[in-house]
Amino acid sequence: MRILLAYQSSVFVMFALLIGSALCQSHPPATIAFASDVSGDWEIYLTDTTGKQPTNLTRNPAADYYPTWAPDGTQIAFFSRRDGNHEIYVMQADGTDQRRLTHHPTTDKAPAWAPDGKRIAFTSNRNGHFDIYLLHLNNGEVIHLTDNPFEDEAPAWAPDGNTVVFHSKRELNWDIYVVNVNSRVEQRLTHQPLMDTYPAWAPDGKRIVYAAMHQEVEFADFDLYIMDAIDGGNKQALTDTPTDEAVPAWAPDGNTIAFQFEKDGRWVIHLMRADGTDRRELINNGAWAAQPKWFSSSDALPIAPSALQIQRWGKIRAP
Repeated sequence: MRILLAYQSSVFVMFALLIGSALCQSHPPATIAFASDVSGDWEIYLTDTTGKQPTNLTRNPAADYYPTWAPDGTQIAFFSRRDGNHEIYVMQADGTDQRRLTHHPTTDKAPAWAPDGKRIAFTSNRNGHFDIYLLHLNNGEVIHLTDNPFEDEAPAWAPDGNTVVFHSKRELNWDIYVVNVNSRVEQRLTHQPLMDTYPAWAPDGKRIVYAAMHQEVEFADFDLYIMDAIDGGNKQALTDTPTDEAVPAWAPDGNTIAFQFEKDGRWVIHLMRADGTDRRELINNGAWAAQPKWFSSSDALPIAPSALQIQRWGKIRAP
């Protein structure tokens, strides 16, 4: 009963905060896709920056993760175990027409849609270790982009479509690298003894936000940092909390960052300004919520059209 009362109280507080936030917003709400296991398995959901009731897009008994938007906002790619191993899938933005894009017995994961809409970068271990690959959507051709005996993971595109940023363990420590997709020339952007992970490029192409652990901070957990995209210079901390922040994503207008935050032993989703100020909670559903990705436009999509199935957030798994 105490847990139930505490949960009901937290829902009331969250509702009040979201209403207040919505009233104070100077811009129209923007749409965000994310992954959550609130229904009992991991699914892809849509919400918006006012915290509108999320909509379950995938509704599949297998786990679905890591949404990424097509540049025109009409489709979402993700990866799923629904065919026995992790593969890349795509669906319309309303959850219809879900279909498989990759067909390989190893793991294909972490898709990132190119700005030209014609390619998807993803991570795969089809060569014996995790590298970055490119899938050409017009003919299904898969290009092996990086080739290193250590793991290369979590690709994200530069706005110009010529460069991919990723994290890699190639120096026996996770650091941030970029690779030119035409010349395949690589450049290392971070050089510190603890982990730098999950980079995301700013819409203006000038900065990269990422999650990092640093020895000089008190708790040495994951915080969010920002750096210059050209050479990794001018690194600055955006967060400093005793628990982890990770998997950041830029809003299309470059003013806001969404990310997952460790709270009460699970992930919830927070928003903040790109300078680290005005932080607020967006999704805390009593389960795990992670991997937020913004709709490619600053406009909002309708969250609950008739074709979609709405997950009622009151029906939450018992902890």
